[in-house]
This record gives sequence, structure tokens and C-alpha cells, in this order.
Amino acid sequence: MTKKNKVLLVVTGSVGAYKAVEILRTLRDLNIDVRVILTEGAEKFISALTFSSSGAEKVFTEQDQFSVDSEGVSAHISLSRWADCILIAPATANTIAKILAGIADSLVLSTILASEKQIFIAPCMNTNMFENLITQRNINALKEHGMIFIGPEEGKLADFSVGMGRLTDPEKIAQFVASFMQKNTELFKGKRFVVTAGPTREYLDPIRFITNDSSGKMGTEIAKEAKRMGGYVHLICGSSCVDAIGLDKIDKITTTEELFKKTKKAMEKSDILIMAAAPTDFKPEIVQPGKIKKISQLNVQFLKTVDIIKEVGKHKNNKIIVGFALQTDDIEKNAMKKMREKNMDIVIANSNLNMGKDYGSVLIIDKTGRKKVVRNETKQKIAREILIFLKEFWGKERKNG
Repeated sequence: MTKKNKVLLVVTGSVGAYKAVEILRTLRDLNIDVRVILTEGAEKFISALTFSSSGAEKVFTEQDQFSVDSEGVSAHISLSRWADCILIAPATANTIAKILAGIADSLVLSTILASEKQIFIAPCMNTNMFENLITQRNINALKEHGMIFIGPEEGKLADFSVGMGRLTDPEKIAQFVASFMQKNTELFKGKRFVVTAGPTREYLDPIRFITNDSSGKMGTEIAKEAKRMGGYVHLICGSSCVDAIGLDKIDKITTTEELFKKTKKAMEKSDILIMAAAPTDFKPEIVQPGKIKKISQLNVQFLKTVDIIKEVGKHKNNKIIVGFALQTDDIEKNAMKKMREKNMDIVIANSNLNMGKDYGSVLIIDKTGRKKVVRNETKQKIAREILIFLKEFWGKERKNG
């Protein structure tokens, strides 16, 4: 019989506390056992009975802080040992700050401090509170300690304003935690990734631009898989970046020059670059300050944009660079040529037929000539195969080096 995974769901005093019931139900539908702790603040919004009636194995409140189990073990210790991971959803700014400070004056905080398991945090708060520099400092510090943040998202908030701070969709939170628990989180533990995704835009005027049909799905899936495998992941993405939850840092860019500058800077503190973005190769020599009027003929002089992977490759030192080569003919030959010319370690050769789709086929090649074909798979599966291939390459490089 397959052993069930076990999640300790912590609900804090946020107006989004009612959404934790949907998280509980989704986890239960995924055959995961769930125990729940409600903070004193959470009980102001929702009752323990609601969770007991919705499938929680057990529900604890702050009144249980000094209780012991049948073997005489304190509640915070037994709960930290029982859980395979801890999910705090919704998480308030107050709870986040106290976790960072190491405060243990409640059952929730004592359990978190005692836990050696993976901790997921799904923030939910007003935009001003979330964007406050103190909150951002606390979040970034906890990420450095290995805690994984899921969201928040932009949307309508409790005060009827629209902004960043809305709890990520409960089903997405549950699905993310469940999928993470199925991965080998030790594969890239301690490794820092920069992953780029999506297209760039080069503007002709304030309204019109040239771009390409990249959806950003491949790069986003690689980023999410790298995170599930234990890496610290910084995603740099264009306008089409979607569903990039649970990552350590996300930067949005527009132009190829912006992508280059962000990537170059991020690489200073990273071990691996996976360049899955599709930069626009040309830009107008002159960007018109106003909207171009409709005329019978328009002549535009284009200039080459910076070759990002080539420039970064000049200063790679002992870092690993993985790139994509989208070709319409002689796919393998042109991909290998690109890998040699741009000082890449691994190249993923693919076709324009993959663009914008949820599935595809690729050929993965490393600089030693080792190859792997992945045919007609989802982009999540392709991402996984790319990272396993990368791990094997990394191991051989370090052994030979």
C-alpha cells in the first residue's frame, strides 16, 4: 500500500482564511492527509469545526500549545515530526515577520521553529503591507533560508482596491505543494539557477512592436521543475510569463536589452543559466515618439539586438550555460554549431512547431556529444528531462574537472 503524504496546514489571521478550506479539500482529493493549526487570529474568521467537517485529520488551536500526545510528546514537536511539509496559507505579514525573528510564543511558531521539513508560505495581505520594504526584506530572507513562497497574486482585495497581495488560487497552491512532494528535492539543493522565458518586444512607436510567438511555457516549466528539485530559482521573463508560482525571484522585462542586463547581473550570483527566452533579434534603428500614421508604405531600418547568450558565455568561468536553438531546417547541425560558437554546455534543439503549444519534441545535446531525444511530451515532462540530463552532465563535469 502506498504511503500517504502528510501536510500540516497552518491558517493565520487573514480575511482569506476561508479559502484554506478549499486548500484542505483539494489536498484531500489528492490523497494527502492533512492536519490543521489555527492561530488565534484565524479563529476570528473561521472555526475549527469547519476544518474538522471538511476532512482534516485533526485540528489544533492555540489552546493546544502546551498539550502533549499519547506518548507524552509536546504538540509542537509531535506535529513537526508528523508532517512531511508545512503549508502556511494564508500567511499574514505578522506571521512572516515572527518566523524570521525566530519567535516561538505560539503553537504555530513553535512548530515551525521545531520543523526540519520543507515550509511553504502563501502570503495574503493588503498591497501596502506586502510591498513594504520590511515585509519584502523578511520574505527574501526566508527564501534564503529555503522556505518557498507561493504568490501572492494581483487582484481585488478586501478593501475593494486592486493590487498585489491576493492569495494565490487555492487549487493552484494545493497542486503545487502536492507536485513538489513527489520530486527529488535533493537533486539541485544549494544550486542557484537563472532561467529566462518568453518573448521580448522591440517597439516601432508607443503602440506597435515586433516580437515572436513564444508563450514562455517552456522556460516557466523549467523554472518550476528546478525549484521542485531543490534549486534557488530566479526567473526573468517577458510579457507572456504565466503560472510562475513558488519561485524565489521573478523579474519582468520588455526589451532584449533589458533581458540582457537582468541576466548578466543575475548570473553574478548563480551557478546555472538556462536561456529559454526568445529574444527579438532585431530592433528599429529609430523608435518614433508618436503613433505612426497609416501610410501607403513604411520603410524601417533595423539593427541587430545584443546576442545575450554569446555575451554571457564570454564570462561564464565555471558556470553552466544551457541554451535553446530554434531552427526550421538542419536542426541538429545548426544547434551544435550554435553551442560551439556561444560557449554553451548544453543545447536544446527544437522546432518552431513547438512554439505556443503545451507539448513538443526536443533533442538535448551536451558539449561532449551526448544526446537525448524527447518526443511528443508535455512541456513539464520536457523540462524534467532537460534537468535530469543537466544533472548527469554536471556530475560528469565535476568528476572530470
